[in-house]
Amino acid sequence: METTTSTSSSKRLISALVFVVLGVAVVGTVGFTLHTLSADPQKPLYATKSSETIVIDGKSYPKASAVLGVYPDKETAAKHGYTANKHDYVQYGPSSHLVLPAHTYVTMTIHAYDGGEELNNPYFGKVVGTIGGTMNVDGVDVNSLPSTGVQHTWTLHGIPSSSQDPLFVNVPLPIVEEGDKGFLPTQDPGTNFEGHTVTFSFITGGAGDYVWNCEYPCGDGSYAKFGAAMSAYGYMSGKVTVA
Repeated sequence: METTTSTSSSKRLISALVFVVLGVAVVGTVGFTLHTLSADPQKPLYATKSSETIVIDGKSYPKASAVLGVYPDKETAAKHGYTANKHDYVQYGPSSHLVLPAHTYVTMTIHAYDGGEELNNPYFGKVVGTIGGTMNVDGVDVNSLPSTGVQHTWTLHGIPSSSQDPLFVNVPLPIVEEGDKGFLPTQDPGTNFEGHTVTFSFITGGAGDYVWNCEYPCGDGSYAKFGAAMSAYGYMSGKVTVA
């Protein structure tokens, strides 16, 4: 009887150990998978800090800058030196994760090479949250674009229910007109006369985590054109870390 009891106890102990080992393996696998899915698809892009300062409303801020591009496909991205993304989607580059210094006057430059159709919401055709409420397009300051003249937007905003400093910036990017043979030449030498150069500035607050996305429906036909590139992290959306 003791032998039978001892054998049963051993079996229960072995079963318990197997269950624990399997549980640890499952948790480890899930954790690794979630980490992989949430990891940055490209290396973070750190803003370049300047030794210069600027005074806004009587307060002095250090300066920093960052440069992005937005491309209609992988071929155009590669032509301009960006090859990180694997899908042939419309895409921002060279990174979807920007790291910006806190309490700083940040100047962003975006080289934009795509066409467009029409915004779902004309609000996103307005420049919001920048210094002076304007952006500079190929040397000309503007404060909005028509709904039919936008190729993409760069829209930066906070995370809901966050206690960090508020930060909201919306910049619409003008379309590159299309003809029978593709996109028509622009007047901007900074893009090899193939796109538009948009610059704008804003001031960061304290440290925090933010997100950005495109508000122009530039995905495939699914989900009202919010599928594909629009739903795949690292193409038309990303994050901004203020540190």
